[in-house]
Amino acid sequence: MEEFKKKLVSRGFVGEILDDPATKEFYSHDASLFEIKPQLVVCPKNADDVQKLVSLVAESKKKMPRLSVTARSAGTDMSGGAVNESVIVDFNKHFTRIESVSPKEAHAQPGVFYRDFEKETIKHKAIMPSYPASRDLCTIGGMVANNSGGEKSLEYGKTKDFVQELRVVFADGKEYTVKPLTKQQLVAKMSQGDYEGKVYKKLFELIEKHYDTIKAARPNVSKERRKAV
Repeated sequence: MEEFKKKLVSRGFVGEILDDPATKEFYSHDASLFEIKPQLVVCPKNADDVQKLVSLVAESKKKMPRLSVTARSAGTDMSGGAVNESVIVDFNKHFTRIESVSPKEAHAQPGVFYRDFEKETIKHKAIMPSYPASRDLCTIGGMVANNSGGEKSLEYGKTKDFVQELRVVFADGKEYTVKPLTKQQLVAKMSQGDYEGKVYKKLFELIEKHYDTIKAARPNVSKERRKAV
């Protein structure tokens, strides 16, 4: 991991790179019962940092097959989703900007606390009703990653129902915008022939191959979303 750190610095990573015992101990927990100590914690300052990190991880996988990255923000997840034995990527330190808010939509970085986000949306007489019970502690990024829901979700739906698009970094180290696609748009994506196209194609083929299994595995629960009146 020491060599990995040096390479990351040499590529111009400007955020923090931490591996001291106290930091690793802190990041070994989230709100779950799990405890997994990471080897490294990084705090990217911008999207360029994220791209450099992800591309280096992809290149280093042959020599370090167990190398992986796990995104973390507030660490309020109760299923162990914010802990990892390899590299933790903390978005709660620098990715904390609310880009824009209007009565109909908003744009925010993943490390923004929901409580701060809500203060801004309320100014426009709007709210994202999928907030979980940890609304005072969780972040927007965590809500999206977990498809969070709470007391208003039966009526209004979960977080996925309020996400129009996401800017993400794929394993090739490049940033892409992902959003719902029509069938025609999906076919166009899959025919691109580049890394992005291959991701869409492989995912589509995987779903097609296991469609019946996925359909059968869907939980049969009594909770239903009710139309707001």
